Amino acid sequence: METMSQFFESINRLLGIQHAGELLFHPVFIGLLIILFIYSFIKGWKGFYLSIAGLLGGGLIFKYLYPADSSDLLQLVKFLGAMGGFGLVLIYFGFVKG
Repeated sequence: METMSQFFESINRLLGIQHAGELLFHPVFIGLLIILFIYSFIKGWKGFYLSIAGLLGGGLIFKYLYPADSSDLLQLVKFLGAMGGFGLVLIYFGFVKG
């Protein structure tokens, strides 16, 4: 298990990532996920491309709607509503539309 952590630490050093949440918004990682999304969409791998869409969409909602001040209830409700709505969209495309 130690070799896996060393592998990921070397990738983080290569990309210049300091914190855990930065990888999701790194341009190289986003580009790789978009390429994988398009390939899995063409191949028809529904579970894989919905997982990638969930990762990217959830990260985007988290980055822009997560409240900086934890005591702001309205911002927290907006964040939870957006995550819930996004989850419903993923469920719709995963189970209903298929």
